[in-house]
Amino acid sequence: MSFRKSIVAVALLSAMIAGSASIAQAQSVADTIAARQAGFKKTGENAGAIKKALDAGADLKTVAANAQEIADWGKKIPTMVPAGSGPESGVKTRALPAIWADKADFDKKAADLSAAATTLVAALNGTDKAAAGAAFQALGGACAACHRTYRTQQ
Repeated sequence: MSFRKSIVAVALLSAMIAGSASIAQAQSVADTIAARQAGFKKTGENAGAIKKALDAGADLKTVAANAQEIADWGKKIPTMVPAGSGPESGVKTRALPAIWADKADFDKKAADLSAAATTLVAALNGTDKAAAGAAFQALGGACAACHRTYRTQQ
């Protein structure tokens, strides 16, 4: 093989490897966004189950695990928004660029969600239904605080 053909072969191989890396990265970003969306959907489902139990006057200990899942998710949220996983990724997402512009505040709001959910777990495991209701309201406030700033309404 001539030197010129060797250079062309190396260039083509390099382009193929770079293209594969870009495809893998795009899949990874899409996977991250899908996992993030699934986590938030599950949080909504968990909150719905808790509200239903509160409204029905049911044994609240039965939904304490739902609140614990929300607390655990709140701790994981900051890892679910890596750079490049916003609208610029080309993947449909309700995440606003403000997340990455003020990541410290976003992370704090995620921690606030986790803390509110942890408080709710304790209240659900107790016997004071009024305290559980107040803790659920605080959880809703933590969700809303983040949604107002970091999520599109559409």
